[in-house]
Amino acid sequence: GDNIYLTIDANLQFKLEKIAQDALKSTQAESLMLIAAQANTGEILSYISLPSTNLNEYPSADSHSKIDRPSVSAYEPGSVFKIFSTAAFLDSNSINANDSFLCDGKYIRTTNLGERIKITCLDHHGWTNIRTALKYSCNDALAQMSEKIDTEEFLDYIKKLGFGEKTGIELPSETRGSVKNTSDKYWSARSKATMSIGQEMSVSALQMVQAASILANYGLKTKLTLISKISDKDGNIKDSHTPEYKERVLKESTAKYILSCMETTAQSGTGSKGS
Repeated sequence: GDNIYLTIDANLQFKLEKIAQDALKSTQAESLMLIAAQANTGEILSYISLPSTNLNEYPSADSHSKIDRPSVSAYEPGSVFKIFSTAAFLDSNSINANDSFLCDGKYIRTTNLGERIKITCLDHHGWTNIRTALKYSCNDALAQMSEKIDTEEFLDYIKKLGFGEKTGIELPSETRGSVKNTSDKYWSARSKATMSIGQEMSVSALQMVQAASILANYGLKTKLTLISKISDKDGNIKDSHTPEYKERVLKESTAKYILSCMETTAQSGTGSKGS
């Protein structure tokens, strides 16, 4: 008989649902996810999974419309993951902001066992650093950066950022996604370089939001939530959400630098269409 109050902002939800519906229609996509969160509290302000169903008609809805994609669907993150890879490289002191990497359109390396690794890039970006590599989403530079960090340390950063584990949000059947380790039978000499550009792994949209909030919180992890408060039938508050801060994942200086690189990418790089 208790009342549950969600963290969802009704006005924001309405506006973003309209944007999401228009995007789904214009792109003719099969599905779409959109989440907005208050990073410093972990509160989810908008939560959209399309196609969706009218809850008043839920029993008769088709199964495709009932899927809670942000929580249960795991997908390969791709280039968006590069902000987390570069954060790990920088935070571990494996590279610094001024290090340069020459992009000639492809990353090629031959291991001492004769295995040949090749990762193509979108362009010939020339000399790049962290900022310009993110600005142009340079696969070649990211793969070169991945050589500088110890493999186990890189995987540890991925885990600390929340990938490969449930976020613990108040939703059923949440996926863990999939993050390989060096003992995995599918691990290869190219795995670390490929994972640095968001491939050979799977994540949930909620995990991506949680990791992004770490950057927004200058390195601190905050637990995500959909519940603002719970009251009894008489309106007495039984529980009220207070932000739950977890461990520090990144140095404050690392997070601030990656955030500034994200601004550059949104203003004049590959993310400019979304700004």
